[in-house]
Amino acid sequence: MIPGSTRTRRPASARRAALAVLATAVAVALTACVSGPAVPSGTPTPVATMVQPNPTGDGTVVIGALVPLSGANAVHGNAGLAGVALAARDIAEAGGALGTPVIVVPGDAADATSTRGAESVATFAGRGVDAVVGPNSADLVDAIGAAALAAGLPGVTAVAEPEAVDDAFAARLRSSDPTLADTAFGAESYDATVMIALAAELAGDDGAASIAEFLPAVTSGGVACSSYGACLDVLKSRADIRYTGVASTLTTDAAAPVAGTLVLIGLTR
Repeated sequence: MIPGSTRTRRPASARRAALAVLATAVAVALTACVSGPAVPSGTPTPVATMVQPNPTGDGTVVIGALVPLSGANAVHGNAGLAGVALAARDIAEAGGALGTPVIVVPGDAADATSTRGAESVATFAGRGVDAVVGPNSADLVDAIGAAALAAGLPGVTAVAEPEAVDDAFAARLRSSDPTLADTAFGAESYDATVMIALAAELAGDDGAASIAEFLPAVTSGGVACSSYGACLDVLKSRADIRYTGVASTLTTDAAAPVAGTLVLIGLTR
């Protein structure tokens, strides 16, 4: 566990109110609508693709850091782990996810010549993992996505070339791993971790189904926020956040990926 401070969770009534606002605000962004007669002002309009799942979490967000620790892509593994660890530290310093620090469980994504990545995902559920970061390789997205879906775990992964980061962020990555030589995919892993924590905050639950339901909303709202702490500040008054992050392109559309593109995997949506 990465140490951090705790904070008082919002009352259930406040969280329900925030979710009601969110359901209306992201209807267009999630390309879903409900037809029918006009709904009186003040009554939330249900959104078919965004239903509050029954809470299944234990109050602690556990992230499976699926990075290449072996094989042809192993050079990028340490940067991915550093990105997840740095995000977990920033989340803890901002008060935690659901008031508690994020726990990181590493797993080997290996490469396309191995089934180790899919096997790692299969073991995550037994270790209490709620969502997956990685594998940050277009060659592995299909196999890892299928494994994540089978395990009931949502995930966020890069599908293109890594985003170039400035010296300041590179230095922050190296604060998590002073031996880091290659920073590729550190920013993408950082953003993916923050997105998962924010999805848990929006849902008010760290269960995999809740995170899966709310992940698309993290980057589709009307109010931009560039850090976990800034997004939490927005959530005090409204729920339609749009996390902009370190990587340049946070999207659910992998049709034409550019550097820094992140996509969602393992969703049943």
